Amino acid sequence: MNRWTRRRFLEASAIGAGALLLGQRGWAQQGGSLAAGMAQAANQFLSALGDKRSQATFAFDSAERLRWHWTTPQGFPRNGVPLRGMTQAQRTAALALLRTGVSEAGYKKSLDIMQLQTELGQDPELFFVSVFGTPGGREPWGWRWEGHHLSRQYAISGERVAMTPFFHGTWPTQTRSGVRVMAREEDAARELVRSLDARRQGIAVFQREALFRHVTWNEVRVGPLEPVGLPVSELNPAQEKLVVELIQSYLGSLPAAVAAPMFERVTKAGLDKVRFGWAGSLEPRRPHYWRLQGPTFLLEHDNSRNGATHIHSVWRDYEADFGANL
Repeated sequence: MNRWTRRRFLEASAIGAGALLLGQRGWAQQGGSLAAGMAQAANQFLSALGDKRSQATFAFDSAERLRWHWTTPQGFPRNGVPLRGMTQAQRTAALALLRTGVSEAGYKKSLDIMQLQTELGQDPELFFVSVFGTPGGREPWGWRWEGHHLSRQYAISGERVAMTPFFHGTWPTQTRSGVRVMAREEDAARELVRSLDARRQGIAVFQREALFRHVTWNEVRVGPLEPVGLPVSELNPAQEKLVVELIQSYLGSLPAAVAAPMFERVTKAGLDKVRFGWAGSLEPRRPHYWRLQGPTFLLEHDNSRNGATHIHSVWRDYEADFGANL
């Protein structure tokens, strides 16, 4: 299947998923919840799989649920059912499940990251869907959507839903036609560090060379890193607004029902205690790394590979990753 046929195939599946989601939203407006909507979509997906169902399902307490990565399936073989191995109806159900776990902006970003695989000669259909435990049952359950540069983990217990860690990556950062999938995530951080006066910039820039990878890699559990960088308490209102924009550029990919309490948790723990750190060049298209670290979360963004055209970024929650707090 060539790149344009693949694109049309994904778009057609997305339209079908959108129609199915409208039905789920209508159901949710009648008293359903995010968790219940996910369970409904997961069960519809599993029913659509037929004899592929066993390939997609795992126990909630299996080691597979904590096995995650963002590199290519060739570099890190995935389990679950790939889009490439699904029928049109199965793919539509899979995309409907994805839409329950993201906002409209997050859904577009997910499809864009998947479509970027064609720029690399990779297959945009090698994204794998897995379900852990029994959706909607009394015991915790979860699901995962994962492939190159996109990893989303979900753990559900009752009405509580955990959605971290989640990973976004892009390569290239700008396509030949000028599309930038993660523009503000890169630009707003550079605007922030370049707006600082010499003293504060000297604190924020904790290393002149880029790190050339994000520190936490694919660890299952993470804690706070070394407290480098500049506290938000030392920023002016315009600079603090850029920090909030960076946070919301990531949380904005999640459903509002989850993003809002996550942001509230960040601010309740103290936005002024969040630190902004930068490593590497301040110039565009030069290797760099930045991170925001607060009492409850860590956001890492690395753009140091391939001439600074290759982003890896991840949001980690010290307590909630993989539903550890549920």
